[in-house]
Amino acid sequence: MAGERHAIERVGERDRHADFCLWDYQPPRPAAGKLASSNLLWRAIEASAEGDRLVEACETLRGALGPGMTVYGVKSFGGRLAFEFYFYDYARLERSVSISRVLDSLAPLTTHDLKRMEGRPYFMFSIDLDEDIAARRKPLEVVNMYIGNPGSAVSSGICYEVGAHGPTLSNFYFFFDAKTEMNEVYAKAACSAHHDLRQAPLAAVFRKPWLDCQVTVVANKRANDGVYFSRVGIDALIDFLKTQAFPAALTDFARDNRAELDHLLWDLGVDYVVEAGEARLVKSAFYGLL
Repeated sequence: MAGERHAIERVGERDRHADFCLWDYQPPRPAAGKLASSNLLWRAIEASAEGDRLVEACETLRGALGPGMTVYGVKSFGGRLAFEFYFYDYARLERSVSISRVLDSLAPLTTHDLKRMEGRPYFMFSIDLDEDIAARRKPLEVVNMYIGNPGSAVSSGICYEVGAHGPTLSNFYFFFDAKTEMNEVYAKAACSAHHDLRQAPLAAVFRKPWLDCQVTVVANKRANDGVYFSRVGIDALIDFLKTQAFPAALTDFARDNRAELDHLLWDLGVDYVVEAGEARLVKSAFYGLL
């Protein structure tokens, strides 16, 4: 556990509001002075087995790139929490936020033997961090690198895992307008190599509170599929935390501070498998800005 409770952070007049693709949005309610989304990250770290070194790594990323330039993901699976951090620069080869820049900023805290990939036209990448990585007890072994998918009629991206020996194909992501393209979302989710098309019982995946979103993303992954619900309100987040086995302290913080968090739009994601004719969620995650 972290040695000290992290200070509450509040929204300033000029703070940005952006979703998990780092696309800016207009807050649905006045935001100045209310709680920043980073508070959920600090409470999640406090509720996990992680500690001060992970907090230091988070603060290092914020200091290197600036506030609101890093997206965090808090993942729940296997009875524990894990943390992933996402970085964007849509200028691609003209980018200023690069894998090299992030790895160099973390050099005092981490060790790695990762292959540099700066000649590739990626627009996004992510890394997983925990206490052991931030304390140099184990290396950072993988960067997840995302590139575009030219020629597709649907906005999409391709993820590669990059280790010491270069990239390996990992996931495909397909973006849909949640207000006008839900039929396409259901069709894409039903058409999968991971389950029988004649039996696609996905009600547990498309839970009603989460469907009040602006963008839905369907992901095809190596061992399972996933769905993401982008730009949901605070009530959907509270429902998600409560039903997806996140620590009670985190759910209580969101519920008790509902009026202080209702200016934010959140992003949710689930990975699932279909077993014995039923969908089982194997990983859940929510996202915010650091």
